[in-house]
Amino acid sequence: MPISADEVITLRNDLWKVEVRPASMQATAYPNGRSKFELSAAQEGLGKAANVECKGSLATFDLPQRSIIVSLELKQSDLIVHIRSSKDGDFTWPVIRQSPALKGLIWPRWEGCYVPINDAKWDDYLVREEWNTLEGLSMPFWGLDCGDCILTYIITNPYNNRIRFVRKNGQLTEIFTHEFTPNNVKKEYGFLIRLSANTSPIQPAREFRKWLIENGEFVSMQEKAKKAPKVARLLGAPHVYLWGDGLITRHDIYQQQWRPFCKTLAEQGNAVKPSVGKRIKELMTPAQWKNVMTIVDAEWPDDYTKGEVASALSGLLERPDFYDKASWEGIALPGDATLLLSRDRSALSAPEICRMNSLLLRAASPDAMLEVENWGDGVSMKMLKQFEQAGFDRMELCVDGWSGVEKRPEVVAEADKMGYLFGTYDSYHSIHDPALKGTDATWETAQFDKDLYEKGPIVGRDGKKLAGFKKNGYKLSPIAARPYVEERVKDIMAEVPFNYYFVDCDAYGEVYDDYSPLHPATQAQDAAARNARLAWITETYHAVIGSEGGSSYAAPVIHVAEGMFGPAFGWGDADLTSKTSKYYLGAYYPPDGPKVFMQQVTLKPEYEYLYYDPRFRLPLYETVFHDSVVTTSHWSCGSLKFENVLDTVTLTELLCQVPPMYHINLSEFRKHQERIKNHYSFFSPLHKELGFAQMTDFTWLTPDRMVQRTVFGGRVELVANFKQQAFEYQGADIPPGSILARWIESGKTRVFTP
Repeated sequence: MPISADEVITLRNDLWKVEVRPASMQATAYPNGRSKFELSAAQEGLGKAANVECKGSLATFDLPQRSIIVSLELKQSDLIVHIRSSKDGDFTWPVIRQSPALKGLIWPRWEGCYVPINDAKWDDYLVREEWNTLEGLSMPFWGLDCGDCILTYIITNPYNNRIRFVRKNGQLTEIFTHEFTPNNVKKEYGFLIRLSANTSPIQPAREFRKWLIENGEFVSMQEKAKKAPKVARLLGAPHVYLWGDGLITRHDIYQQQWRPFCKTLAEQGNAVKPSVGKRIKELMTPAQWKNVMTIVDAEWPDDYTKGEVASALSGLLERPDFYDKASWEGIALPGDATLLLSRDRSALSAPEICRMNSLLLRAASPDAMLEVENWGDGVSMKMLKQFEQAGFDRMELCVDGWSGVEKRPEVVAEADKMGYLFGTYDSYHSIHDPALKGTDATWETAQFDKDLYEKGPIVGRDGKKLAGFKKNGYKLSPIAARPYVEERVKDIMAEVPFNYYFVDCDAYGEVYDDYSPLHPATQAQDAAARNARLAWITETYHAVIGSEGGSSYAAPVIHVAEGMFGPAFGWGDADLTSKTSKYYLGAYYPPDGPKVFMQQVTLKPEYEYLYYDPRFRLPLYETVFHDSVVTTSHWSCGSLKFENVLDTVTLTELLCQVPPMYHINLSEFRKHQERIKNHYSFFSPLHKELGFAQMTDFTWLTPDRMVQRTVFGGRVELVANFKQQAFEYQGADIPPGSILARWIESGKTRVFTP
């Protein structure tokens, strides 16, 4: 019935009562038998409410000054709020103020975190960051720990939202604003606010999962496996980036033969008579030849210079003109090389040219180097053999680009036979001017043709093209890019039989309103276009799909979310990029083992507190998607990167049944092999059983939140003891810094200490 615009609307049922003041949008909840709390604070400047009606559990009203129509419905434990607009613009609701009833914020930043109230470090972090419900929050909800109950706020439209935190008079306030954009005909958003008992801090994630299932938006891994059967290979598999894709590496010339080998090249290179050394000198640049001479003059040649010479040789071995008959006169050639030389050089494939030239190089110096079949670093048959000898029957391997693997596709084929996944990195995030191709100002994945460069960029509302990553080029429309995606992926898959494919950024949450008249899109349409191309790769090639991040809009189509469990952080922090800082992450060099990924460093205390301290971590994403998406840490912060949190990372990964992320070449594997093998022996059998199981529970077992318990499928529980003292659980002692696995029905236990 119509009521006065100045009256308070009251909705009630057997569980709770909610009072709403239409003119200020203030909402207050009164749960039965509990203290009241404010769902949203009063706002000024909304104008007078009109057409206020309340019929049972449903209330509606207008805010004519803002062109807003509001409806609220109380259904059991849910308050359903729907807000519509008849024009473009912003609208703010809710506004959540810190109150005595509020104990903590349950916040799905990446994997998830618990933010205690009145923690100065967390308050500062929330205030200084920019938040939205795509890349800011991995899932569009949050929870409020109100002591004996939990409130979950589920945002029903995840697009065009922003959240900011402000501090006033020592009180923190969260302000949620939705933008009704001119390119969106349907101008609406809303919330489902659910009241729950406080049985676990992951309760908001449980509610969101339930909501996804009810709305048909949850896809299990079992369902995804119908299109990508090899997704089962993710079970028990560590995730590894392989480095070192040169045809010949410093490892392939015997250590004691490096000086004699280079001395022979130098002598031949300076002689008049044609020879292999003279041919190599002719093809090398002066700087490359200088490295050869450096080794000749060195008593103990260093690994860096060896690597430079090997890299230069690898480049020469890719050239169709590497061989000339006079240079190899008198050298006994193997049968395979002779057969390849007998064919039309222009008809040889790139791998055939590389193999032919490699055989020719070794024929000239057989005592100096390994047989060609054993050449290579991370991307090599010998790397696979080392994994096999170490007992790894499952691995997910990836490289940072396809060009290096195209020279030896047999490595990928062999990995597939071994039961591994092997994939390549790809990206369609940015597009650069084709004129920059081959220079340091661009990169391979950002290169397309001139037509797409001119017509394909995303255009902002101001008519300007959006700048690409690191302000290079432009951001590329997924709609405009689609034919190019199909063409590139087809070409790559024709050369190399990848069974895993990683597309950077698509699941990160970076989606855009595109105002280009050639390919207009809302944020929702942009996200749908990204999902569609990922789904196309799976449907066409039955490939397992990974992407950076794992924002919930992409969860139905991806299998792997890199960076969801341990995200990238510290952008713009000079301490992480300055070579004089003790927190320097390292250079993107050398190519066969970039220090930024492999060099172990000390993690800055600020990031340890906000990203790694177990007291503040919550497995929210795992609660929702553990049986749908396999998560890992971001490649910039692999499991071995930060030396002062190694054990914390290991325990957290095992507690949540998340695979480790490693960066590996031959040297790194030798260095860390024992730790990796020990971890694998505990992790892999468990993950094979639990990797696609639902996470059914999470609890803190001590008031300081330093002993934590997870349950998977209701059948196996894991208890991680992050304390420096032993902890007893169900009659079993868990040493400091250790984890217990317990099968609930049988009582069988296993304990692991990193």
